[in-house]
Amino acid sequence: MMPPARVRAWLYVSILLNVVAFLSAYRPANRDWLGKWAPAQELAAGEGKRDCGLCSVSPSLCDELGEDFVAQAIGHAGSNARLRRVLAKMRRGEPFTVAVVGGSVSKGHGLKDTNDYYSMRNMHRIVFNHLDNLYPGVSDDVALGESAKGQGRNAFVNQAQGGVGTDYWSMCHAEHVPEDADLVLVELAINDELLMRNLDSYELLVRGLLDLPGQPAVINVHVTGLIFPTMAIGGDLHMGLANFYDLPVISLRNPLLPRLLANASLIPEWFVPDGAKDQNNVGGYDIRHIGVYGHQTVAEIINAYIDSQVCEMDAIEAKADTTDIDQLYPVDPLPRMRLMQKYDATTVVPKIKPNCFSTNAKKSVLVPAVKDGWREWNWQEKKYWVADVPGSHIAITFSSSVGLVQLFYLRSAAYGLGSATCWVDDDRGRAVRVDGYWDLPYNIGRSVDIRNDLKPGDHVLHCELLDSTHDPKGGKEFRIISVMSI
Repeated sequence: MMPPARVRAWLYVSILLNVVAFLSAYRPANRDWLGKWAPAQELAAGEGKRDCGLCSVSPSLCDELGEDFVAQAIGHAGSNARLRRVLAKMRRGEPFTVAVVGGSVSKGHGLKDTNDYYSMRNMHRIVFNHLDNLYPGVSDDVALGESAKGQGRNAFVNQAQGGVGTDYWSMCHAEHVPEDADLVLVELAINDELLMRNLDSYELLVRGLLDLPGQPAVINVHVTGLIFPTMAIGGDLHMGLANFYDLPVISLRNPLLPRLLANASLIPEWFVPDGAKDQNNVGGYDIRHIGVYGHQTVAEIINAYIDSQVCEMDAIEAKADTTDIDQLYPVDPLPRMRLMQKYDATTVVPKIKPNCFSTNAKKSVLVPAVKDGWREWNWQEKKYWVADVPGSHIAITFSSSVGLVQLFYLRSAAYGLGSATCWVDDDRGRAVRVDGYWDLPYNIGRSVDIRNDLKPGDHVLHCELLDSTHDPKGGKEFRIISVMSI
C-alpha cells in the first residue's frame, strides 16, 4: 500500500537532501581552472577562498575568447610544484632567466619584426615581459640572449631553431639553454612527427631540462599547423609524457582546431599572411605558422595561468608557518626509470649528458677535421655543412660514453637533396646510407643512428656524398646540421 501523499513528499525531499549532502561531501577539493566554485570543505566551514581560476585572474581573457576556449587550452595542469617554486624565488627578488626550446614559430616566423626572436609580439617575449613587470630586476635593462644573474638582471634567452624537433633538442639543448634557467618554454608539438621514436627523444629532452642545475620549471606550449599528413601531431605523443613528468601543457591547438574545422574563414585571423605559392599556403595564408593574434593569445593564456598560480601561492603561504621555499615547494626527484622502458624493481637511469656539435651552436660549433668538397652555407639563420659533388668526404671527431652517435641532417622534397654514406672510424663495412630526399610536404631536420655499440672513448665519424639519389630530378646536395653522441 502506498504511503500518503504528504509522507511521500517528505520522503522525496529527504532523499534529495541526502544526495546533495553526499555530493557535497565527496566533491573534489580542487577547483576547475575557470574558477567557478570554491572547495566544498571550506564553504561548509564558512571560510570563503579567493577565486584563482583563469577567468577570475584575467576576466578580459575569458570575455574575449570565451570560457570554453580558455578551459580547453589547459591541456594538463599538474601540481605546478616547480613553477610555484620558481615564482617564489622571483617574488623574493631573485633575478631570473626564461629560456625557449622551440622551432620556427618560437623564432617568430611571420611576425616580420626587426628581430623576431626578441620581438615584443613574440609569445615567449610577452610571457617574459609579464614576469619582468611582476618581478623586475635591479635594473630596468633586461638581458637578451644570455643569463645575467650576476648583474642582478632578468634575462630572456630565445635560441629557437627552425625545422628541428625533439630529436635535435634532446641532444643539443645544452647548446641553447643556460644552465641556470628558471623557466623553460617548450614549443615543439608541431615540429615532431607522429612517430614513436619521438616519444624517446621528447622524454630525453624533458629529463635533460628538469635535471639542469637551476631546477627549472617547464611549460609545454602547443600551437597548431595544418600542412601535415595528419592533424594528429607529435604533441599528441608528448601529452602522456607531460602527465607522467607533471608538466603543465598550454594548448592553442585544443580549442582552435575544432573551430577551424567548423569555420575555415577563421584562418586569416590566426595564421601568417603569405603570398608564396607552396604547400604551406592556403588562400594567401601560411597555415604552418600562427600569426600575431596567435602569439598574443597563447601568451595571454600562459600569463593568466601563471597569475592563477601566484594566487594559489598566496593562500598556501598565508596558511604556512614557514617562508622556507624548500619546505613550501619541494622538488621531487625525477622518476628512477624512463616511461619508455620496461618496468623493473631496481633500475635507476643515470643522468645523461649528451655531446652536441652543431652548425647553430653557440658553444660547441661543428668544425670538421676533414672537409674535402664540403662547405659552410646558410639560409637566413639556418646553417649547414653542404656538399653536392659525389665523393666529397667529411670527418668529425667525437667522444662517446655509452656507444651512440647520431647524424642530424636535412630532409626535404623541395631542395634537390641526395644521399650520403656514413661510418665510424675505419669500419666502413658497417656504413649507413642516409637519404636527404623524401616525399613529405615539409622540410625538417632528422636524426639517424650511425652506431649504437661503440666502445667508450674518442672516435671519428665519416660521411661521403653518393652519386645515387632518390630525388626524382637528380638532386645530389646533402646538408649536415649536427653530430650528436652519448
